[in-house]
Amino acid sequence: MEKNKVKVLIDGAEYTLVTAESAEYVQRVAVRVDKKIKDIKRENPQLTNAMIAMLAAINMSDEYIKLEDVTDNLRKQVADYASSEGKLLAALDERSQKTAQLEKEVQNLKIELAKCSSQSSGQGYRKY
Repeated sequence: MEKNKVKVLIDGAEYTLVTAESAEYVQRVAVRVDKKIKDIKRENPQLTNAMIAMLAAINMSDEYIKLEDVTDNLRKQVADYASSEGKLLAALDERSQKTAQLEKEVQNLKIELAKCSSQSSGQGYRKY
């Protein structure tokens, strides 16, 4: 994998990151970290840079874990839907087979009815 050197600006400090990710992606990450740090600084101006960095890491980890939980829940829902779809398709196939069987029976009964009709019409009424 090719490594890229990407310069980013976080809280006024420049960092050079070496990564396999694209520069655009790394910039998106840096912007998000920078915003989180600025938000914490604005709300808690008395904190040290180390405390701010730690809170940013904790907050972002919290967001990440919550998103993982949502993702896991969505995966479970998709699996449940896929299972339900399989059951519905099996039921539909069963119904289709039953419908075909009934259509065949109807066709056979029509043929039998036609035979009976032709036999009875051939006998006709006799006059005495």
